[in-house]
Amino acid sequence: MTLTIRPIRDPEWEAAARLWTLAVPHDPFSAGDFCKRAAEQEGWGYTAFTLAALEGEEVVGLASVYQNPGMYHPHRFVLELAVHPGRQGRGVGGVLWEATRAELVRHGAQAVRTSAREDHPLAPGFLARRGFVAGNRYFTSALDLSTFDDGTYRVLEERLARQGVRVRSLRELREAGEPDLPARLHALMSDVRRDVPRSEPATPLSREVFEEAVLGDPGLLPEAYLIAEDAGGAWVGQTTLFRTEASPDLLTGLTGVTREARGQGVATLLKVHALRVARTLGVPAVRTDNASDNAPMLAINDRLGFVRDPASVSYRLEF
Repeated sequence: MTLTIRPIRDPEWEAAARLWTLAVPHDPFSAGDFCKRAAEQEGWGYTAFTLAALEGEEVVGLASVYQNPGMYHPHRFVLELAVHPGRQGRGVGGVLWEATRAELVRHGAQAVRTSAREDHPLAPGFLARRGFVAGNRYFTSALDLSTFDDGTYRVLEERLARQGVRVRSLRELREAGEPDLPARLHALMSDVRRDVPRSEPATPLSREVFEEAVLGDPGLLPEAYLIAEDAGGAWVGQTTLFRTEASPDLLTGLTGVTREARGQGVATLLKVHALRVARTLGVPAVRTDNASDNAPMLAINDRLGFVRDPASVSYRLEF
């Protein structure tokens, strides 16, 4: 086997996306998803690169390195590495990792984080042998919308309606000419994300990043970006759904409720409304992911009928 490791070239993104989706079917990515992220990283002044492993002209491995705007540190990185299933166990991943590691060192990396499904036959051992240390666990879950019964939530909806809580969509808010809409949405997301369990300390999400990565995402569904508003007009919760070119399913963005409004069923109300929107769009399923220590959200998803995949484990390597 003769491998070439080099930066990916624009015509290769489609092949790289197909490879990624074959190797990591629970987290499909399209060429557009990869290109959008690369453009965002460059625009925000972050450090990011993608290396391709090639046998002849065929892309057989991919290592994409970027920085997470919600947990940003100039010398800490996220790694996504995949090898074509037909080439796994033949040394491709090891060669690709060594090239990636050298590039990370060149960029002054202090740490890099990646993840792997705990049931993968090779990935956990591959990472452990290279010094990565296992940390938090995460669950990807899916709800088959043909099984979703929203009737059991009528009592909750009626109770919250009597308290003056209503759900409004981004589309509705735009059509109503809601003043200072981007600023209010940014403030709400900044508030509700403070307590979301994560593998690294949260950092503020800038207005620029929020508008480009969330409001500017071409996959964002304005009718499924939902806000919970209380009787006084304050926004107390949110949830979002996104389309992706890589899958017919919809993906859940951040669902969160302000500290003062938790424990009242607001998050469940938002998710029920979002699932109704998804059902009207005719999609087969909605997917979400949560940290294993996010017990309240996992409990909500379980009650709604989401079925968990095997856990993914977050791994960290210190340089």
